[in-house]
Amino acid sequence: MRIERLNSDKVKVTLTTADLINLDIDMEQLTPDSRELHTFLFRIMETIREETGFNPYNGQVMVEASPSRDGMSIVISRLATPAKRVTKRQFYTASGVKVATKQAEKTSIFYFDNFSDLCGALVRVEGASLVCATLYRLNSTYCFTIPNKPCHKQCIHIMLEFSAKQSAHPMQMTYIKEHGTLVAKGTKLFEMTEKIKQLT
Repeated sequence: MRIERLNSDKVKVTLTTADLINLDIDMEQLTPDSRELHTFLFRIMETIREETGFNPYNGQVMVEASPSRDGMSIVISRLATPAKRVTKRQFYTASGVKVATKQAEKTSIFYFDNFSDLCGALVRVEGASLVCATLYRLNSTYCFTIPNKPCHKQCIHIMLEFSAKQSAHPMQMTYIKEHGTLVAKGTKLFEMTEKIKQLT
């Protein structure tokens, strides 16, 4: 975990996947108003207070989380409102935690370390699933994404067999869209796969 004091009212925390594992954090459980979210925020705030002197119990704070290549970054900002002191217990048990979330369609993400394994999977997938899928290039890794729906169950099983790893976390999808390069999607991906089949 890396903590940076950006200014007197703003702190940035960078957490790697390893940090999240060490903290025993399951990102999927950090839902609005969940006990897991309260516990997670409390632990982060306590660590920030101890290491930087930033007091999260004095006034309102806003927490913004965004994905990073290997985990997430969190920016905690103190809002310009009249100070209202709260105790640690009040903060931990607060019922006023507001989380802004976007309801996104669940997507399965499959990572391929080499093009050969990707081709091996693509040629086995039905065309109906391919036209609903998207392929990205992220550095030297290929990322195949498809909506996690029952109609794509066979495709998902094939991808699991050939891919290096799999994820369904929305933050990973956001990161891929922001930092990856779109290779092909929909009918273009289907056409690409048909050409691969001709070469095999």
